[in-house]
Amino acid sequence: MSEELAIIIPAYKPDFLVEAVESVLNQTDRRFAVYLFDDASPYDLKSLLAENELLDRVQYHRFENNMGQESITGQWNRCVENTPGEPWIWMFSDDDVMDPECVGQFYQAKDKHSGHPAYKFNSRKFDDSGETVRENIFPDTFDASDFLNIKLSYRQESYIVEWVFSRKAYNKAGGFPNLPLAWAADDMFWAKIAMQQPVRTIPDARVHWRYSGKNISSKNSQKTAKVKLESSRHFVHWISEQNSIRENLNPDDLPASWYVRQIRSLQQHLKFFDEIAAVLKMSRNEKNVWKYYIRMKKERSKWIGWVKKFWS
Repeated sequence: MSEELAIIIPAYKPDFLVEAVESVLNQTDRRFAVYLFDDASPYDLKSLLAENELLDRVQYHRFENNMGQESITGQWNRCVENTPGEPWIWMFSDDDVMDPECVGQFYQAKDKHSGHPAYKFNSRKFDDSGETVRENIFPDTFDASDFLNIKLSYRQESYIVEWVFSRKAYNKAGGFPNLPLAWAADDMFWAKIAMQQPVRTIPDARVHWRYSGKNISSKNSQKTAKVKLESSRHFVHWISEQNSIRENLNPDDLPASWYVRQIRSLQQHLKFFDEIAAVLKMSRNEKNVWKYYIRMKKERSKWIGWVKKFWS
């Protein structure tokens, strides 16, 4: 081990893999090692890398069992554990891209502002046509409460590929939590990291997150929608146990309103009784969830009525 930074790519899909790997290898600052972990993909990722003259430029390893099918966070943790011990870790992906100056600006931020458990890039979310869907800009520094105030209110989005975190902080947080489909698992992990010390934002170089229709965020069915709600409930329950975080949320029932917005975003894949069951479970810890749910149903009913009236 000669570098301070391990860039990890848990790989399964071939569609944008070459573009993702090239964006890593095109960094202007070469002080990193890149590890590509093939999660028993049915696609021949090794040959794809070889055909594009990338295989010899990464440390490739293929796992014999597809852990991501059972636990995405289990695969993330397995990847981290199979690196030799670099003090800094960047969990990237097989379909996103990074600006060429990212690694250099990470080192600049770390040297100028030491002592942070993680450093975070701002990001651009884009679709398959390359069009920008949204920009996500975070404050210069933020703690766990700040992060959750931003995320739970939907003011900004964040994705796992934006963060460079220390192995020490990763171990202290207990790795990525095992939430089904990894839904909200990275947010819980970042909150745990930011509870240790504030996170520093790297302001200039960006990470570009692809909303492709092939990632978990964009896949839904009744089954996956119910699983996502269950993971969301576990996340909210964890927040409710963190007094140091909860007392600084604004409003203090922000997790309940966030949970109802999760229901709303998944609503077309849920039956009415699925919604009621989800709210009932959540109400054991968050009494105000009924208030937000009833408000959401009323607002949606008014909106549907307005649309019908407009088009009649």
